[in-house]
Amino acid sequence: MRARRLAAVVVAATLALSACSAAGDDSPTAGPTSTAAPLIPEASELPTALPSDVLAGEMQDLAKLAERLAQQLPAQRRPEPVRITGSSTRWQPGAAYRGVFADPDIVRHDGRWYAYATNTSHLRLPVLTSRDLSTWTPLATSGGGRVDPIEVGGWVRSRDGGRDLWAPGVDKVGNGWTAAYAAPAGTQGGQRHNCIGLTRAPSPAGPFRPVGEPICYGEAQLGVIDPDVFVDEHGVPWLLWKFSGVVNRRPAGLFIRQLNADGTGFADGSQTRELLTLDRPWEGNTIENPSMVQFRGVTYLFYSGNSWERADYATGYAICAGPEGPCVRQNHGDPLLSTASTGRLGPGGASAFVDHKSLRVVYHAWDQVGRTRQLHVASLWQRDDGTLEVLDPG
Repeated sequence: MRARRLAAVVVAATLALSACSAAGDDSPTAGPTSTAAPLIPEASELPTALPSDVLAGEMQDLAKLAERLAQQLPAQRRPEPVRITGSSTRWQPGAAYRGVFADPDIVRHDGRWYAYATNTSHLRLPVLTSRDLSTWTPLATSGGGRVDPIEVGGWVRSRDGGRDLWAPGVDKVGNGWTAAYAAPAGTQGGQRHNCIGLTRAPSPAGPFRPVGEPICYGEAQLGVIDPDVFVDEHGVPWLLWKFSGVVNRRPAGLFIRQLNADGTGFADGSQTRELLTLDRPWEGNTIENPSMVQFRGVTYLFYSGNSWERADYATGYAICAGPEGPCVRQNHGDPLLSTASTGRLGPGGASAFVDHKSLRVVYHAWDQVGRTRQLHVASLWQRDDGTLEVLDPG
């Protein structure tokens, strides 16, 4: 571990914000983002302990635990288990869907849940809706037709009309909704090179239209992916993402940066913070798919590790001092959701959300490795010290 961490520090000090044109031979040219601060800052040693004023996490002393318990925390409700119903593997408006739905994100608006996923069924942004978290049907027009509610930026290089978007993140920012996605901006070294695009819509059902410039980092062969839009308890919007790493120079990591009030780009004067870097044996060769949530006074960072193609894929979590960290892994560094602990194959791509007074996680898992990644909803419980346990894997 120590050797890996030291290796991460040995990186050029000139890492800086890169236009998509740096990505490779056939990548499009894109202008810089709205700030000169680097998208990926120079590597540094990340803390292994939370600040003393964070009253949550493993290995807390009794005095800190007593101080936390003395706080007037919001009530917590024990969540009922959620079982996804339906058997249709076809994307058919009006039918309860149980097909491919990977890397899900979730929001609630006007009594309805909206779930978004990596492209499937020839849709750039597949969207399911539900009233109860159990029965999910495809978003449809008033006449019952299919809906693909997103328009991608002109920088996206795709042979399928942009239908190769990955792991979208959606949230309400200001007076509208921001959806972020990862898409190919070209190739580098013969592999897909990714940038992140931002879009805006008047509702969670879209239509989402491109805004701002693509967020790119040319020095990483695979670029940046897995964006998550997070709005904190003070109403400040943030963008989290996975940095894919630089071969033989820097491992994959999870980063965050403040968005502007309209969710159309980074806030003026904002800076990128690294939250976690690849570190644990179970994480294999990468960590990805960050998701941040605040619940009963604690800021949590969920993430996936290992290869999404295998049953080794799993979900871990950290407790953070705030949106900009520092963040420290919990559960003794082991995954919270794994094949062994849940009975679900390769549980990952998770997004955490608050359901009234309960904390839940929506994630995907294989029905059979290599076949279908299906939607699941796990129910969690916050212990007295702020750490989490899984009440039901969904």
